[in-house]
Amino acid sequence: MRNLVNFIKDERGDFIQNGLWIVIVVLLVAGASLAFAGSLKSKFDGIKGSVEDVEVPQI
Repeated sequence: MRNLVNFIKDERGDFIQNGLWIVIVVLLVAGASLAFAGSLKSKFDGIKGSVEDVEVPQI
């Protein structure tokens, strides 16, 4: 039990721990960006369909 307490109190792994947190945050932001881009794509596809249906008069 004492080894576990010493392991938890050990601060030598701060650099690695901070690096792992950064990786997790980057992955979350990338996933959210992809989801947001997917929703934008469907919106733009809908707008594209509406614009293609408009008839332009010949001048």
